[in-house]
Amino acid sequence: MAHDGVHVPSNHERRRGMTWEFADLLGRRLVLWAALSVLVGAALLLLGDPFWRGVGLQAVVWGAIDGAIGLVGRRGAARGRRLHAGDLVATRREARRIRRLLWVNAGLDVAYIVGGFVLAGPIAAGDPFLAGNGWGIVAQGAFLLVFDALHARLVPDPTPMLPPGLELFAGPEHEPFCLDPAGDASADGPTTRVGPAALLVHGYGGTPAELRLLADRLAAAGWTVEVPLLPGFGAEIAGLPDRRLEDWIGAIEAAGHGLQREGHRPLLVVGFSMGATLALATERSVGPDGLVLIAPFSWPVNRLLWLLGPVIRPFLPTGVRPMSRLDLDAPDVRAGMEGFMPGIDLDDPDVRRGLLGLRVPISTLEQLFRASRAADRAAPRVDRPVLAVQGRSDAVSRPERTQRLLARLPHRPELLELDGGHDLLAADSPVRAAAEDRVVDFATSLRGPSPG
Repeated sequence: MAHDGVHVPSNHERRRGMTWEFADLLGRRLVLWAALSVLVGAALLLLGDPFWRGVGLQAVVWGAIDGAIGLVGRRGAARGRRLHAGDLVATRREARRIRRLLWVNAGLDVAYIVGGFVLAGPIAAGDPFLAGNGWGIVAQGAFLLVFDALHARLVPDPTPMLPPGLELFAGPEHEPFCLDPAGDASADGPTTRVGPAALLVHGYGGTPAELRLLADRLAAAGWTVEVPLLPGFGAEIAGLPDRRLEDWIGAIEAAGHGLQREGHRPLLVVGFSMGATLALATERSVGPDGLVLIAPFSWPVNRLLWLLGPVIRPFLPTGVRPMSRLDLDAPDVRAGMEGFMPGIDLDDPDVRRGLLGLRVPISTLEQLFRASRAADRAAPRVDRPVLAVQGRSDAVSRPERTQRLLARLPHRPELLELDGGHDLLAADSPVRAAAEDRVVDFATSLRGPSPG
């Protein structure tokens, strides 16, 4: 389909590349149906009428079975996502398996419906309890027939998340790096020089490049600086849908423990945006001597929404298209795109189609909420010195949300508020120098008084 000369993805194209997400959503929907079936069935069993008790019995039995199948399916989707991240061949094989299984189940559902009619009619022979069981089987089979047939038609075609010609964060500046106190870079891992070390964690959608200038300042101040690339970001952005909070936490723990095993003391962890959220979430497991939270991402969700989440989630789509409404001919949009995708040809029809149809799974966005919740839970147990740096006009990590997060810390942290937005560390930020100066001063304070 074309719109003003630009191909607009069809509904079929929009579903591509979401196999594991689809499998998880399938399990969620089946579990929700199972829960409703068991609740309604339990209520019907309490009625004195034999017919409705028969219907209720089937609702409970089928609901329990469907719930177990849904949970196993979700577990398998999570395992497949973890084992086959980025493996298009394995993903295509799984898509075929899911589609085949759903059609086989649809055929069995027809048999269940026929069997239910037989039980409700000739076999029951006037027995209301047996008749109720028969009609209960018919009801369950009819729902599952619609469920299986509909979802069999909706199984997505596994294709790469990014189309050919669309390579994000491909430059060397986005790769992980380590600096020794002299400022010499190493891409192979930490240096062998023992002394104070700083672990810098980038934000969501970011790369080590956004922390390079701060890393240079800390290295010049005598710190070994390690800046890892979190799984699913940078050149691995196409595999982001297969990554979870546990992957990011594991990467931070591995980097922090590696620096500690090499004898680096003190250890400072600096996080930017979601990186600050992850720094809080891993404070207990990593055990740094100090934390720096720069524009910490916090997205509090009230308790009612957390309770309703499992009910609402099955009705949401598998993903969203954040770039679908972009005007790729607007100068500011083109400048922004070329900023983090150097060399991209925005006049190439395939590239434009890929950007407009780029679909981000809902579960990927869910990891942001999970990270925020993990930091929120960890905050009251933090017993290290903490420095927070916040922009007063930050529309991403809002000042009021940062204040709420900092209020959960057991000890009052140091807070530096600056007249800036979210990109406090960007090269062209007028407050970057002030933010870097305060971080270096805070890092120096962790080393104790100088010998002289």
